[in-house]
Amino acid sequence: MNKIFTGSTLKILAVISMLTDHFGQIILKNGLALNAPYSMFTDKQFKLLLSAIEICHILGRIAFPVFCFLVVEGFLHTHSLKKYLLHLGMFAILSEPIYDLAFGGKIFSLSQQNVLFTLLLGVLVLAVIKNNCKNVALCFAIVGIGAFIAYICKLDGGYYGICLIVIFYIFRNKSVYRYVAAILLMYICGMEFSLKGLIDPYFLTAVCSLVLIYFYNGKRGMKMKYFFYIFYPAHLVTLFVVSVWIASGIK
Repeated sequence: MNKIFTGSTLKILAVISMLTDHFGQIILKNGLALNAPYSMFTDKQFKLLLSAIEICHILGRIAFPVFCFLVVEGFLHTHSLKKYLLHLGMFAILSEPIYDLAFGGKIFSLSQQNVLFTLLLGVLVLAVIKNNCKNVALCFAIVGIGAFIAYICKLDGGYYGICLIVIFYIFRNKSVYRYVAAILLMYICGMEFSLKGLIDPYFLTAVCSLVLIYFYNGKRGMKMKYFFYIFYPAHLVTLFVVSVWIASGIK
């Protein structure tokens, strides 16, 4: 079967998925649903709005595993790990107040930190693992520490993201193990340990991201080095401004 997706194609698809999710959360939910007067919608219309928000959120589950996969590819192919970490760190810090404003309405909030911090921590964990690859016990401890930091710091994606990044790295040359381990992690982190959990739409959509990754051909594609770094804070600002405009217009 032809591998048709380049790295840039995967990145664009992940961005579309993320944008769909954030559109639902920032504009439909924060801008419209939470500010609309009761008389604005019938009960049926409001239920449809809530369903639209949930659908956007479900479709957004495709993005995160793809970004985790791409950050591993970036780690494997970067010419300068220091610059890679610097770029992730700089844009994580730049994006944080925008992220807090877009999702929490405040310029500073510790309720959750943006996904660039998760990717940054994931790369740091990989760097330490790479330098200690012969000590299996130490590698497990490093992953555990990284996952714990992600959890207590409330990073977007949390321990799930750190573990997924490590899985993509460790099994980078063993595709069957990679997909089985990723699916198992997605199921466990879904916290629905039953047959119902296997048909949960959030779980199934996350698994669909692995189909996109399967079709990755290993090629870079279009040069988009700074595209995501810039797009991430830019789209949050745009969505927030639109949500404020909608909220002010309906009050």
